[in-house]
Amino acid sequence: MMGLFLLIITPRIAPVRPRYPFKMARALLVCFVLSLGRCTSSFTASARVPSARAVHHRRGLFGDASSPLLKIRGGDGGPAIELQTATSLKSALISTIDTFYKTMPLASAFLTCGVKASLADVVAQKRAAKETVQANGYSETDAIVLGDAEESSFEKRRNLAFFLYGGLYQGMAQEVIFNEVFPLIFGQGTDPLTVASKVLCDSLFITPFLCLPVAYVVKSVIFQYSFKEAINRYTDDVMSNGLLVKYWSLWAPVQCLTFGVVPQHLRIAWIALISFFWLIIFSSISAKGQKERDLADDSCSLEDGVSCRIDG
Repeated sequence: MMGLFLLIITPRIAPVRPRYPFKMARALLVCFVLSLGRCTSSFTASARVPSARAVHHRRGLFGDASSPLLKIRGGDGGPAIELQTATSLKSALISTIDTFYKTMPLASAFLTCGVKASLADVVAQKRAAKETVQANGYSETDAIVLGDAEESSFEKRRNLAFFLYGGLYQGMAQEVIFNEVFPLIFGQGTDPLTVASKVLCDSLFITPFLCLPVAYVVKSVIFQYSFKEAINRYTDDVMSNGLLVKYWSLWAPVQCLTFGVVPQHLRIAWIALISFFWLIIFSSISAKGQKERDLADDSCSLEDGVSCRIDG
């Protein structure tokens, strides 16, 4: 897993073909969807509608057709649907999901966090487009007609970058860090000292030196610019747009609940729920920083006699 992760985030090891990231993401999705087969088959078996013979047997146990536990549709010999069947279906679904997160932690982490990150970026892009149009003082349709906004301005490569970052780091890597590495270092306890140690380690070491930089490195692979430029963009967003401060203000209290209350096999799902809203903020900060850099590049003109360098 870590070998695949390092391969994804390490830029410029080999020339990156424009469509390579999309093929790679497609292959990852196929692998993880196929891995759901084991859990899906168990759910299908448990959720099967009972036969007429089974229903007749249960009638003998729970009473006749007028019993409140039964709801009969049709005449004699017709299909009988028990209210308990609906309850058992819900229980089977919940049990299957719980089993999936317990028995396949990496696959469940990748799917949960990858899809969540992609959806969060969709929300952020739509909100940014709407704010841009409103700032100009006319409707979105007028903006398209006048040429100030494109009818299809969705950035697919940016969304792919968030999908891979969400699945590979926020999902798979954090599953290993929080549920395997942290227990070895700090123990399995949920006492205040252990929880505080984990939260401080995550906030002061994991986040500034791994969690946030990885997002910019993944984006550099997708957009094909250098590792140095990725780190420069990360540093600029930290210093100019308060990226770390915003992260700490949200995640410090959330991680206290993560390590102190949430069951271990559901921690990544819990983090995915909260990080949906964080990634909307993060995506907006990243886009804002990029716009500021683009404006600076466009306005630096030729004061020193040297033309400006405009990155991708």
